[in-house]
Amino acid sequence: MNDITLGQGLGAIKFGLNRKDIEQLLGDPSEIEPMAGDQDSGAMEAWHYDDKHLSLSFEEDCDWRLTSITSASPEVLLEGIDLIGLSQGEVMEQMEVFNLGEFDLEDLSNDVLPNQMLAANSDFSLNLFFDHDLLTEIQWGPFWDDDKEQPIWPEDN
Repeated sequence: MNDITLGQGLGAIKFGLNRKDIEQLLGDPSEIEPMAGDQDSGAMEAWHYDDKHLSLSFEEDCDWRLTSITSASPEVLLEGIDLIGLSQGEVMEQMEVFNLGEFDLEDLSNDVLPNQMLAANSDFSLNLFFDHDLLTEIQWGPFWDDDKEQPIWPEDN
């Protein structure tokens, strides 16, 4: 269950699964965090599995199906590589090796997190969060159909 598959999920945790399916796979979450949507989207819910360093998000607009996974676990691998804890330069070099194209960099620094950066790649629905130049979280979701303005769910959902 430790291998990230872009656009698909994390092992048996596939995008598009409903909350009941996730509960059967992982059990009860440590915390369920309701989140209000913005003007363009409905409500959201994040399920946190603290022991797995994993957060799963479900969106009302997608019939409460799994729409993103966030991991801070060094046990989660992308293309067989543990990226958590590597420097921003090392991670971005690896992204080039994976041929993932360009990433948009955004400074997310604030008073609480003074040195946080986001590297985002919308083509692969991939966000990389860096704190003090080290990768702390990987977030990914299903690929997106721009014409239909909806997620492209994995085939087996």
